[in-house]
Amino acid sequence: MAQPSTVRVGRNSAKAVWRKSSHSSENGDCVELAELGDVVGVRDSKDHRGPVVTVGRQTMTTFVAALTSGHLAAGRR
Repeated sequence: MAQPSTVRVGRNSAKAVWRKSSHSSENGDCVELAELGDVVGVRDSKDHRGPVVTVGRQTMTTFVAALTSGHLAAGRR
């Protein structure tokens, strides 16, 4: 099994273009993503100056695929 990519926590990049999912609700419980070269940045949409978690692009692709296929459904054990 391949090792997961390194996850880093840092600060917001002024050059990043952040986007929120079109499926986000107005309750404020959302994250935003930004493409940052070979990594993807993730941040809380309510805290633009807060920390940014970065993960490798392939790791994010795998994570999103697992979410959309139902393999990581909320409350599933």
